[in-house]
Amino acid sequence: MPITQEQVNKDKIITVDKAPFQKRVNNLKVEYNKYVPAWKDLSIWQNPTRGIFNSIPNNGSKIDHNTLIDSFARRCIRDFAAGMMSGLTSPARPWFKLGLEDQDLSKYEPVKLYLDDCQNRMRAAFSRSNIYECLYMLYEELATFGTGAMFLMEDFQDIIRGRSYTVGEYMLGTGSDCRVNTFAREYYMTVAQMVGEFGLESCSDDVKRAFKSHDTEKWIKNVHLIEENDKRIAEYKDWENMPYRSIYFEDGSRPDKYLRMEGYEEFPILAPRWALTTTADIYGKSAGWDTLGDVKMLQKEQRDKLLGIAKSVNPPMQADASVQNVNTLPGGLTRSSSLLPNVGIKTAYQVALDLNSVSMDIQEIKKALSDAYYRDLFKGILDIDRTGVSATEIAEKKAEQLNLASPLILRITNEVGNKLISRSYAIMNRMDALPLPPKEIQGMEIKIQYIGVLAQAQKMIGISAIDQWVDGVYTDAKLDASALDVLDVDAKNTEKADMLGVPAKIVASPEKMAVKRKARAQAQAQAAQAQQQAMMAEMASKASGAVKNMGQTPVGQGSALDKITSKMEEIQGNK
Repeated sequence: MPITQEQVNKDKIITVDKAPFQKRVNNLKVEYNKYVPAWKDLSIWQNPTRGIFNSIPNNGSKIDHNTLIDSFARRCIRDFAAGMMSGLTSPARPWFKLGLEDQDLSKYEPVKLYLDDCQNRMRAAFSRSNIYECLYMLYEELATFGTGAMFLMEDFQDIIRGRSYTVGEYMLGTGSDCRVNTFAREYYMTVAQMVGEFGLESCSDDVKRAFKSHDTEKWIKNVHLIEENDKRIAEYKDWENMPYRSIYFEDGSRPDKYLRMEGYEEFPILAPRWALTTTADIYGKSAGWDTLGDVKMLQKEQRDKLLGIAKSVNPPMQADASVQNVNTLPGGLTRSSSLLPNVGIKTAYQVALDLNSVSMDIQEIKKALSDAYYRDLFKGILDIDRTGVSATEIAEKKAEQLNLASPLILRITNEVGNKLISRSYAIMNRMDALPLPPKEIQGMEIKIQYIGVLAQAQKMIGISAIDQWVDGVYTDAKLDASALDVLDVDAKNTEKADMLGVPAKIVASPEKMAVKRKARAQAQAQAAQAQQQAMMAEMASKASGAVKNMGQTPVGQGSALDKITSKMEEIQGNK
């Protein structure tokens, strides 16, 4: 529950010295400032619509088309973001399942139904909010700058809601485990916005004076800091003792003056990093960093190519001093004196442009960019809906790129997917937007499983290994039937269903399978008994017909009576 300065003034609850918070923000700036020059370069050459490096809002950067002639790098980033959306966190198809570490308990019918209901409600909440829009922007930031940031907050209307940030407008910090646990930003709001957001009494005297004099569009610089709460008493559950604290204050205001303080049960910022040079790094580096030289070379070669074509089509000219009013248009007339030798106009020099060589070099650069952003892999994923390509085919055709991208996918899964789902699950639980869990699993940690196209394609490699092993077992069984003893068919099919993300509702639990098998065994026993009784009845019928002629049949070894008696004894023995 947030608390404002207005409430503090009224209730005299607490007094806060914001100087330590300002010092923390200043310390974060030291590392942040080291990255700004590189981020600016990446924004100019790779993705000009991303990155904010000037403080005043609505002062967007313009794309310099004299610098950025070829948009191929921008398209690679776009395809990467769209591919990650479609392959990992698709808004169009299920992409995660909820489970438990205890596999047997996960198969318990009430637990399965509860987990299915939870994941369906969570997907509905994601679709209703702006989460997917924010995720796309997060992936673009990640590909371009190596770091992204998204605020995941509670919302009384949509349950959960996101806010995406671009590089340059926020700072990060990490804890002893090298995970991001601190977020800060310096940002601007108008006087009217501040009064509407925080209340007039929470604002500084400068804002109050501006508001009363109707200077409501004046820009005011604010600071927002979210960090671990080092003054927390874990046994207390009020806002002051939550694991993370958040404070808003005006830049340059009184030491004891702040706008709002609140707490969070979970760290509300998703801050993925593409790759880290060391585990101590705060900000990541991405394909954008790796390919910056390639992109600059691509722009130069495209510029040189266009210049060469232009000079070939319209070469520089050299004219005699007597030539007047040179007209280079088709059919144009240029006047000169015929009394002077070598009079007229001619090309200043010949342009011999090897267009094929230049084009081939450009294609090599583009191939390097495509490889860096795994463009072929993500284009294949984007083509699934259009061409019907399956995850199995992607695993087969793009296995090399899939293996190369696996560390990145794993990092994004951990730093985006896991945190998004776990915090959303906690928020929805607190807002009573999820059903009550069965008593058997109350207090247990929920396990997250990913079933999107990328996850399935990765798992298909494992499934192929399972199938190859099973084929080998059946091959050995042709030589020795005991080889089948190593194969647990139920475990194999359950494992494959789990890897493929098959809905839990259609996978029978061990209890259900036991009931079905018992019923099947009973039915088979009854059918065998009925068949045996029918055979006995048939034999008895034949025997009674033979008895009628017994008086006329000689008695002794090998006689008809002897044969019937032997057959009846055989039937009785089998019985």
